[in-house]
Amino acid sequence: MTRTLLLPLALAACCLAQPPSEDVLKQAAQEMVEGRRQLTQRMVDSIFSFSELGYQEHQTSAYVTAILEQNGFKVTRGIAGLPTSWVAEWGAGKPVIGFMADIDGLPETSQTPGVAFHRPLIENSPGHGEGHNAGQAV
Repeated sequence: MTRTLLLPLALAACCLAQPPSEDVLKQAAQEMVEGRRQLTQRMVDSIFSFSELGYQEHQTSAYVTAILEQNGFKVTRGIAGLPTSWVAEWGAGKPVIGFMADIDGLPETSQTPGVAFHRPLIENSPGHGEGHNAGQAV
C-alpha cells in the first residue's frame, strides 16, 4: 500500500517541479560575479605587475594555473613543447568550451596604472599596455 501511494506522489513532484525563472538565474549569476570581485581585481593587478614578454610568462603561468587548480581544474603544462603553455580542464562530456588566455606583455609598454596616457613605470620595460592582464581574470 505504501509503495502504491509513494509512486504517484513521486511522479507528481517530478511533473510539478519548475525550472528557476530567468530573473532568479540572472540574480544568481550576478551574485556569483559579485562574490569574485576582489579575486578578479587581484588577478588583474597581479598579472599586470608581472609584465612578462611572450614565451617568458613563467610567473603569470604559475599564478593563473595555481588559481585554476585551487578551483578544481586539471592543468596540463608544457603543451606543444612550450614551457609556459597549459590547458585547464574541468568536468566531462558536452559541451566543450575553450578559452584562450593571452598572458604576455609587450616590449616597451610598461604603464603606470590608472593613467590614460603612456607613462612608463620603468622606462623601456615590457608591460600590459594592450590589456592582456584583464582577460584572464574574467
